[in-house]
Amino acid sequence: MKKLVLIFGALLSAQAFACPDLSGTYQDKNGESVVLAQRGCDEVSVLSRPLTHTLLLDNVFTVVQDDNDVTAYGRGIFEGDVLVLEAKVTYKRDPGIPKFLLPVRAVNKYTSTTTGDLQELGTIYNWYDKVLTTTKTVYKKTAY
Repeated sequence: MKKLVLIFGALLSAQAFACPDLSGTYQDKNGESVVLAQRGCDEVSVLSRPLTHTLLLDNVFTVVQDDNDVTAYGRGIFEGDVLVLEAKVTYKRDPGIPKFLLPVRAVNKYTSTTTGDLQELGTIYNWYDKVLTTTKTVYKKTAY
């Protein structure tokens, strides 16, 4: 009986630390949509016009875009119930923008609201790791 109680307690503890499932199709007030397809706590695909990216949620940067102008890297992880997606860009050509205005890193934090919608807190950083801008967007869930 004692073993059964320990096993049951361990299962409840594991579920308490499980990540939330944020899968769904969401739309902001301007009609822009985001689709999240999550596979447990290990992987997420993000479809946000014009690109789709699939990231392992292991907090390791991988190449998500490589073209003539930029190489972009992405990584993701759950921090508690917050999905944190980070992208960083290296420019292959001088974009002609001063470094203090040049966006090179973005961090988006996604959480589920009490109504099941998706809240995104975004921060964009410049070359010197200073904040260029922050945003807060709520996307209404339109489908699972």
